[in-house]
Amino acid sequence: MNNNVIKSVFFAAVVLVAGIVAMQVVYNNVAGSDAEGLAGISPAAGDMAGSIGEAAEGAASSITEAAGEAYDAASEAADTAIEATTEAASDAMDAATEGAEDAAEAASEMAEQATSAAEEAPAAGDLEEAAQDAAEEAAKDAATDAAEEAAEGAASKLGM
Repeated sequence: MNNNVIKSVFFAAVVLVAGIVAMQVVYNNVAGSDAEGLAGISPAAGDMAGSIGEAAEGAASSITEAAGEAYDAASEAADTAIEATTEAASDAMDAATEGAEDAAEAASEMAEQATSAAEEAPAAGDLEEAAQDAAEEAAKDAATDAAEEAAEGAASKLGM
């Protein structure tokens, strides 16, 4: 947005200066022609060269001021964006860490339950191995689900 403002101000200044220069050229051409009646007309405002210089200085200072304000606004917007991104990344990391901890806790609980169930079974060798396989599979599923939820939560916080 600020870039468009700067372009507009600069274009307006260029058009203003070009118009003043064009008026001066027309005035000089009329004064240098054979039309002696028109040559005697002097401008009501005085010397045009001084006015052109002052107008150019005013336009340059306006452009400089607008550029400074645009730079300040862009810097402030960039700082705000950096702060928001940092905060969102921190929140996403916290959510992912919490999800991973929850998944590890759930997997540990399931493994303990499967181990105790396997120990109580009549054919402990085969059932214990099957229970451990089932516990590992359940732990993987729980960890995957928790990680997906954490990632979705982080993505929604980042606006993705």
